[in-house]
Amino acid sequence: MPYRRLPKTDQARLRALRKAVDSSIDNGIFTNVLSHNTYYRAKTFLERFTREVAMYKKCVVEQSAKRGNEKYEAALKRARMYVSHFIQVLSMSIMRGEIARNKRSYYGLPEDEDTVPNLFSESAVLEWGVKIMEGEKRRQKEGGVPIYNPTMGRVSVVFDLFKEMYDRQAQLQQRTNEALKNISDMRFEGDEIILEAWSEIEKAFASFPADIRLKKCAEYGIIYYTRVDRKKRD
Repeated sequence: MPYRRLPKTDQARLRALRKAVDSSIDNGIFTNVLSHNTYYRAKTFLERFTREVAMYKKCVVEQSAKRGNEKYEAALKRARMYVSHFIQVLSMSIMRGEIARNKRSYYGLPEDEDTVPNLFSESAVLEWGVKIMEGEKRRQKEGGVPIYNPTMGRVSVVFDLFKEMYDRQAQLQQRTNEALKNISDMRFEGDEIILEAWSEIEKAFASFPADIRLKKCAEYGIIYYTRVDRKKRD
C-alpha cells in the first residue's frame, strides 16, 4: 500500500513546494486543486525559502574556498613566526640583563620561565599577538629601549594583515551560521505548508481510480513510497 512521507531534506522540500505551486497553474489558469490561500502561502514561502537556501549554499562555497587558502595560510604562518621570534628575542634580552625579568609580566608571560607559548592555533596567535604589542607599548612608555629584529612595528604589520584576513573568515562563518539558522527556523513552517497542500491535493483526486489518483497526486509533488512487508511468509 503506497504511503506518503514528508521531505527530509531542504532540496526535497523545495522540489515538493515547487511542484505543487507550478502544477496549480495550467496554461495560465488556476486549477483549483489547491485553495487560493494554500497556493499563495506555498508560493510566498517557496520564494523566501529558495532565497535562504541559495544564500546558505553561497556562504558554504565561499567559506570552503577560503579554508586552506594559500594567502591565508601564509599570513598565519608569518604572524606565528614573528610573534614567536619577538618573544624569543625578549627572552634573550632578559638573559643578557638588558631587560628586567619582571617585565615579562607586561607581555602576559610568566616571570620564572623563558619558554614560548604554544602558538599552534589561530586563536593563540591572535591572543599572544595582542599581548606582546600591549606589553611592548607599556615597557617603552616607561622608558624601555625598543626590541629590534624584529621590531614591534614589523610585528604589528604582519599581525594586522593576518588579523584582517582572520576577521573576514569569522564574518563569513557568522553569515553561514545565520543563514543556516534561518533555514532551520523555516523548516517547520515549510513542512506544515507541504502537509496542508498534499492533503488538499489528495482530496481533489479522491474520487479517481487508485492508479490514476496516485499519478495525478504525484504530478502535484506528492511523493509516495511502497510499504515492504519484511515478515517472511511460509
